[in-house]
Amino acid sequence: MPSTLRRVAAAVAALLLVLLSSVTASAAPRAPVPADRLAAMDAYVRERMQATRTPGLAYAVVDPDGPVHARSWGTDGNGRPVTDATPFLWGSVAKPIAAGAVMTLVQNGRLRLDDRVVDHLPAFRFGGHDHAGRVTVRHLLQQTAGIPESATFAVADCVDADCPDALGRLAALDDVRPLGPPGTTYAYTSANYLVLAALVESVTGRPFADHLRDSVLRPSGMDGAIADRASARARNLPPGHQLLWGVPSAIVDGVDDAGAAYGYTGGDLKDLAAFAALQLRDGKTADGGTVLTPASVSLMRQPGRLRPSGTDTGYGNGTGYGLGWRVGGLEPPLDTAVWHTGATPGYSAMIFVLPERDLALVLQQNLHGLLHDGAVMQVGFGAARILAGGVAGDAPSAAVYHATVWGLTALAVVLLAETLPAYRLLRRGAAPRRLAPSVLWSLAGAAPVVTLVAALALVGSRALWTWAPDAFTALCAAAVAGSAVTTLRGVAAHRRTGRSPGRQ
Repeated sequence: MPSTLRRVAAAVAALLLVLLSSVTASAAPRAPVPADRLAAMDAYVRERMQATRTPGLAYAVVDPDGPVHARSWGTDGNGRPVTDATPFLWGSVAKPIAAGAVMTLVQNGRLRLDDRVVDHLPAFRFGGHDHAGRVTVRHLLQQTAGIPESATFAVADCVDADCPDALGRLAALDDVRPLGPPGTTYAYTSANYLVLAALVESVTGRPFADHLRDSVLRPSGMDGAIADRASARARNLPPGHQLLWGVPSAIVDGVDDAGAAYGYTGGDLKDLAAFAALQLRDGKTADGGTVLTPASVSLMRQPGRLRPSGTDTGYGNGTGYGLGWRVGGLEPPLDTAVWHTGATPGYSAMIFVLPERDLALVLQQNLHGLLHDGAVMQVGFGAARILAGGVAGDAPSAAVYHATVWGLTALAVVLLAETLPAYRLLRRGAAPRRLAPSVLWSLAGAAPVVTLVAALALVGSRALWTWAPDAFTALCAAAVAGSAVTTLRGVAAHRRTGRSPGRQ
């Protein structure tokens, strides 16, 4: 009996020691981020702002209790100083937030991840009856429904007052050819999340923005978040900036009322930091409530069966896609990061969650353009690497942007200048002495015409104007001037070749 009692006492003592150690560990203060590392981040972010001519930016380092370091610099689209209360749009950072709103329906049993989309949304006919009938909620969340990336341009970025709602845009996908059977091919496209918005509206009977606010935004402490045109007006959302021939211009002003699920969610730095803190608390609210269960948070961070190449981001190879999150795929020390970037015309944002360090970084800026995406977005990747104890790395060049815009502009000017001598030649009734120059000028004039037609067929005029206004304007000018030169030179060349040998 005494030996038995001793064994029981030893076991109880060991248990108490484990519990005491656990309590002590949980009560221990977190190690602060070294001051020199925060200073290095500040310096790097300021340097990148200057390099990219970003007008305004705000970023924060976040732990489970909220921001531990926050900075705001520059001006907004109305010329006012940027602060932690300045609203921005977050682009595709909306996707993990929207995925969380979907998961709340899964948690309360109103939806299952393996439900067929058509069972909740009969209007979904992408790829025909057979294909659409096999697409599940999980496929949409993981970007494996077979919808190609180009479908984004057919359904997204409609900011006019008369734009159809999410359900009304589904028909644009009916004739789109699937990339493969559902679940077999990864392709990142906002179209997946627009379909999710329509599905949530069908399940809840409410606008997606309302469900998003009640299920995720308000419980997470994102009280000032933007989810539709009305909330953007209430927050006095300033216009964002795009480069026009290299000069940041506050020309972008609009919100897609049906876009909260894929890109048109936003808010100030405190709102985005609150979402990051929610992730570090495994879905718990600041007061101990539950937005997402730990099981949901874990599931959302598991990459799908496929390992996408990462070519859709240009930021890393082997990036997995979970339920709304990018997982891994970055060079150490960010190889275990759970992250997402996003952009709407004129705005960009990013979030990096570092679970092993119990830290996150959020950053938002009021500049973006499709042709210089890498250069603009590097600020977040570099700052996150510094936060994780690494070095920022080399920044991508904006050479593609400058070469495209200025090359098309130069071509437009040259072709426009050539229209006058070509017109004079035709008006005099004279035929060119040699055919070679006319052939070369005609080819030069036809090139921008062919390019414009191909671009319009691929993405459409709205997308071109929305994402690359200066390049699109220069291309249109070059195409008009090129058409004139090709026509004038062609008629003149025809006049020469049409003459008989006796008249030459």
